[in-house]
Amino acid sequence: MTENTDPRALRTREKLVSAFHDAITESDPRQMTVSALARAAGVNRTSFYEHFASPEDLAIHALSELFDVVSNADIALRSEHTVSGAEASRRALHEIVAFVGERRDSYARLLGPGAAPQLVRAVAEAFTERTVLALEPMDVRPPAADPRVTAQFLAGGVLGVVGAWLAGPAPATSPDQLVEALVQCLPGWLLDG
Repeated sequence: MTENTDPRALRTREKLVSAFHDAITESDPRQMTVSALARAAGVNRTSFYEHFASPEDLAIHALSELFDVVSNADIALRSEHTVSGAEASRRALHEIVAFVGERRDSYARLLGPGAAPQLVRAVAEAFTERTVLALEPMDVRPPAADPRVTAQFLAGGVLGVVGAWLAGPAPATSPDQLVEALVQCLPGWLLDG
């Protein structure tokens, strides 16, 4: 539903994503309604459903934009060989941590302990799909390292750690420390690539 690139459709999606980000700071994502999100975005329910199937679908789209940006940047850095694999991973993880850290209140509700399981699962699936695209063309990937299994492992691990980091009121770990800890968890071949 989000393939429409007509400028009006893009503006409507931007309004809905913005309304979602505003709403998530004040309410539980499981309690959001299409009517409330449409009203906050200044569009009607029909327009909402032209773009998204549910509030969860909108939430996944909002996070997927981040994964697209991060995945594309990681692929570009690795293919240009301008930085090491470790540095490409570090930059990608930094983008994710910085993005959710700046929106801590929102993303704690989306990824933290109280998040709706189907939403967390859908976000992990979106993260996995983008990661598979980044892993498949890597020539440093060992033949036995299945891209999908590796992507599922990375998505589950990164989202789990970030969700736990967001859960507390004030994290003891800085964003940079969290990124470094995550980099240390990555497979060695991913850091070499």
